[in-house]
Amino acid sequence: MTAAYPGQARHAQVVHALGAAIVRGELGPGSPVPTEDELVGRFEVGRSALREGVKVLAGKGLLESRTSAGTRVRPRESWNLLDPDVLRWRYSEDASPADLRALADLRVALEPGAARLAAEAATPAQRGVIAASLSAMWATLEAPDEFVAADLAFHRAVFAACQNDLLLYIHDVVSVALGAIRPLHTHSIAHNRETLPAHQQVAEAIQRGHHRKAEAAMREIVEGARADLMRGAPGDGRAEAPGQQSPEGAEPHDR
Repeated sequence: MTAAYPGQARHAQVVHALGAAIVRGELGPGSPVPTEDELVGRFEVGRSALREGVKVLAGKGLLESRTSAGTRVRPRESWNLLDPDVLRWRYSEDASPADLRALADLRVALEPGAARLAAEAATPAQRGVIAASLSAMWATLEAPDEFVAADLAFHRAVFAACQNDLLLYIHDVVSVALGAIRPLHTHSIAHNRETLPAHQQVAEAIQRGHHRKAEAAMREIVEGARADLMRGAPGDGRAEAPGQQSPEGAEPHDR
């Protein structure tokens, strides 16, 4: 996963290490950051690089500096939650159940509607990209890492076919987090095979312009992914998603 802020600059290590500590709760809201002397020693950078790093984090809404109170962590509601680095730090490892749920809920809120719009607006070329992405999912079924990449490409292709630049922008920003959590519920060849019929239904509905069927099939996918994600914590070693309804036997109510 690539960080949005370039890592080559001297102050970048301040940005990424201190930013991650804030987002992961190691420094709580209102907490003062360590003194300049401590941070200069910890990161082995000069004071100018340290101050530049603090300035970058302030721009992301994580820190504020006041003459009387020093530099402190801002509350979460002040953070730029869609900043790619903030998403990366939040979801790169050991994401909390609450954070995982927030992202899963976002998918449920956005993706069924995106599938509906894609069925209404997709061009022949965009339908071709969706079909090719689906074919890649079938082709990589035995290779989970490649399957994850194909799965992500499929969902992006659906957003691209909406003809809505705002939706595509939101998807692309959030894709930093989506790529991080996808292996948590795209973890088993057997489970991945179970999800493919619903993806097939989405693709076929978009090809035929059946917007309600596209929406219903995508809702089945993202609600199933949310349930699977929330059933187990990261790293719990699940082999399959227990009790997940097979897409082949399901009939969404609004189809």
